[in-house]
Amino acid sequence: MSKKDVDLDYIPEDVLKEVLEEEERIHNKQRKKSNYPSSRDVVEAVIEATKIAHGVHPDEFPDIVLDILKDKGFDVRFVTIRRIWSTYESLVRRGVIRDVLGVLRTREHE
Repeated sequence: MSKKDVDLDYIPEDVLKEVLEEEERIHNKQRKKSNYPSSRDVVEAVIEATKIAHGVHPDEFPDIVLDILKDKGFDVRFVTIRRIWSTYESLVRRGVIRDVLGVLRTREHE
């Protein structure tokens, strides 16, 4: 083979290895991007938080929910405190969880 003729089918192993490692790195980086929690994920986090929130001040409850979601790998930038409290209230009113924080007025107290 002369200098003008280049074997285009041949790829040096070190170059191939480097390219494959870079592709894997890019793929892993894309996979590591946090996804946003669905409503179901928020519901599950609120339920889990109520199990550990006995004796916790209500102001601290949203932080507990956000920590649970973060620990599960979610991006919580757009999960608002209002959404957490709305979910909490809805679950209490439907009887899924008890009002362990004592923040809702029920018909019993009226």
